[in-house]
Amino acid sequence: MLPRLLKANDIRKHQINTLKIFNENVAEIIEGEEYDLYFNSGGNNLCLKVSLPKDFPNEKPSLKIIPTIVHTWITSDGDITSAPGLLNWTVHSDLGRVVQAIIREYQRTPPPLAVNQSASMSPTIPINGEIRASPINFSTFSNMKSFSPPPHPQQILSIPELSTLTLDELQFLNENTDKQDEFIEQLAPIKEQNKALDSLIQNVEELAESNFSKEDKLKELKKSVENRLEEITKLAFENERLHSVYQQLYDKYAPRNIQEQLKLEAEKADIESERVAESFLNGDIDVDKFVSDFIKIKILSQSRKTKEEKLGQQLDRLEQAGF
Repeated sequence: MLPRLLKANDIRKHQINTLKIFNENVAEIIEGEEYDLYFNSGGNNLCLKVSLPKDFPNEKPSLKIIPTIVHTWITSDGDITSAPGLLNWTVHSDLGRVVQAIIREYQRTPPPLAVNQSASMSPTIPINGEIRASPINFSTFSNMKSFSPPPHPQQILSIPELSTLTLDELQFLNENTDKQDEFIEQLAPIKEQNKALDSLIQNVEELAESNFSKEDKLKELKKSVENRLEEITKLAFENERLHSVYQQLYDKYAPRNIQEQLKLEAEKADIESERVAESFLNGDIDVDKFVSDFIKIKILSQSRKTKEEKLGQQLDRLEQAGF
């Protein structure tokens, strides 16, 4: 497991470390900026030049093959532009794995050299701290894995644990990817990273268990909320019914409505007094009955008219006063 969460100043160094961990024959030309990787492809000795821009890894690296070969990933100038790792490059990509995949592709399916190129054209290698054209005939090397370019004099060993290994142990580690993974897992930064990750996983599990233990309480509260919602719904319907009754009573006993009812009842009393008078004229009732009923109805009619008139005056004054 390689660390992903690093400080901004350490991200570039981490990417360079992956280049050295996952690849062989890495020579540092310019510290932190330019690196050469030597490998054999179908009998041709090639050099993959890695240039890291100022904004790396936010900006993808520049890769170039010397001598130029014919491949769909490579331009006529030898620049690698269409490799999947470059096309899908993000700040979280591993430089070492991207370069490793490109080299393995060329070793698995060796591409031909471009026109006017030949196997005798040897890439440059660092000698005694200077970059010179190598007079060495690479065809004398039967196995490129045994070739290790001399390190740049300013190159700093970024993995101190490697300095404790013998040459045989380094060669064995270099040839066994499983042992490389085991070695990386034992590095102090990786152990610390794994420890932090294990702690995080434990915290997540504890939080999940805590949440799970509250499931019954949550169901109980949910049921309580549903019951209260049902109760609120019933109360809302009852409130609507009572509001309707209130509105009816309000309209019935509104002052203006009472005034109107007094007026109607007074008119009814007048009609009733006329009916009594007509019955007397027709001889249906005697004088005593007529006088008694007529006076009673007229008093009721006058009383209602008086009340209606006074109520109307009071309501007019209240309206004029702004009530």
